[in-house]
Amino acid sequence: MSEKSNVCQSCGMPLLKGEDFGTEENGSTSSIYCTYCYQQGSFTDKNASFEGIAEHGAQIMSQMFSMPIEKARTFVIDHIKTLYRWSGRIAPSCQSCGMALFSDTDAGTEHDGTLSSLYCTYCYQNGEFTEPDLTHDTMIKKYAPILANQLEVPSDKAEEMVRVFTSGLSRWKK
Repeated sequence: MSEKSNVCQSCGMPLLKGEDFGTEENGSTSSIYCTYCYQQGSFTDKNASFEGIAEHGAQIMSQMFSMPIEKARTFVIDHIKTLYRWSGRIAPSCQSCGMALFSDTDAGTEHDGTLSSLYCTYCYQNGEFTEPDLTHDTMIKKYAPILANQLEVPSDKAEEMVRVFTSGLSRWKK
């Protein structure tokens, strides 16, 4: 698979550093799976189920971000059901906010009206960012309170979560 992903296409873990990626059979870096899910060209747990991966991810999210387990479970299920291992396709994500681009209506537009393959309709219209002066830190401060409210997490944990899940996106890479 030649596409590169920002998140593991099995468990949803952000792929931020080289050591986060799993390996293919020939030893090369996997472009879509993390080191915990995929080594030497195969899944580390060949019998892993969607439910098992979701529950494990929910436990991690709950612990890392002080999130109620039911909120964590819903969050993880909603995110991993769209991943390649479970859906059979890689949905690109907005390289500004991380939103999955499932359909043409999710995509932003270029100057000529064509659909953007990199950005969503909320972040990018007519070839320009809808908030051109937005910085990564400002974006985190803007969206963390929404996430904190939705997922019932402390504000500092919501900020950490937004930072972790968006720092690998091309708009914010330094």
